[in-house]
Amino acid sequence: MCTAYPRHSAALLLLGLLALSGCSKDTGPEQLAKANGRYQELINQKVPPRDAAWTEVISQLEAVPKDSRSRPEADRRLASLKAAREQIPARPLARPGATGAGASEVETRRAACEALAKKLGGTTTEPGRDLLRKALEDCQAELVRLEANDHPPGEEGH
Repeated sequence: MCTAYPRHSAALLLLGLLALSGCSKDTGPEQLAKANGRYQELINQKVPPRDAAWTEVISQLEAVPKDSRSRPEADRRLASLKAAREQIPARPLARPGATGAGASEVETRRAACEALAKKLGGTTTEPGRDLLRKALEDCQAELVRLEANDHPPGEEGH
């Protein structure tokens, strides 16, 4: 008859747990390293984020196991890649109550004059250039008038 001692039982249990934990290998770091390698290649080649080559990197990052210790880093990379691939919404010319470019009448007029100037630079026919030149001159005159009357908030122009 064999009697097991508590100390020996605890040691055997600990050895068994250590042996079992060594069997389950975390493949996440290897997959993340592979994805990072391809990521760096595409960055060095200056491939735009919407290019199809990035799909491979995204799939490699998604393949990192959910229970891996490398998953948080893979999730951060995935989020940044997906954000870079999204279509940026068009910014409206003016927003009520907003500050910055496009928020005031002066900024809106300045943007309109800039667009006319670009259009004028791209026009090659003389009749078209004359019309655009006249429209640009009118726009610039209106811009000067608006700027003369534009005052910072809290300052009255009286």
